Amino acid sequence: MKKMMVATLATATMAPFAHAQSSVTLYGVVTTSLQYVNRMQNTSGGVLAPGSGSTFQMNSSGIAQSRFGLRGVEDLGGGFKSLFVLENQFNTDNGQLGGGLMFGRQAFVGLQNTYGRLTFGRQYTSVHKQLS
Repeated sequence: MKKMMVATLATATMAPFAHAQSSVTLYGVVTTSLQYVNRMQNTSGGVLAPGSGSTFQMNSSGIAQSRFGLRGVEDLGGGFKSLFVLENQFNTDNGQLGGGLMFGRQAFVGLQNTYGRLTFGRQYTSVHKQLS
């Protein structure tokens, strides 16, 4: 009985120190567009007539460029948190990396507390952050 109470008290005293939270989020957007193009040709007098046929086309970017990423935060204690972002762009029609770089959109690490954030790496500009 005494051993159980000692173990419970030891665990209860350590609990405030072991509450650091961490999280990693996987996110992304996949967009593509399919277009049916009917080719027309301009005849004399400005009248359009059926041309050489029609085709289906697939474009890699629909509304926005396809991308996926990882975003993580680790509580370091004392009001400090470490953070990272890895974001990649890709083409949906052939699977190639957008821009040719792995994690070519964003790849940075940093520290954050109540006074602000300090980050290092490839990231969006401050103007982009204010607009989004």
